[in-house]
Amino acid sequence: MTDKQCPICGENNACNVADAKNCWCMTVKIPQALLDEVPKDQQSCICTDCVQNYMKKMKTL
Repeated sequence: MTDKQCPICGENNACNVADAKNCWCMTVKIPQALLDEVPKDQQSCICTDCVQNYMKKMKTL
């Protein structure tokens, strides 16, 4: 796993850490429960699809 892979689905996470002010992740609040799903040995950004899917799932519960 690389820092460009989502630790949940393994797809590209579109992270732009080099320009953190303009990274998409700076404009969203990622729920702590979703962050807690990231394995400790795979700390990298979660992709937008996984964040959106999690939020949709939470709305249906």
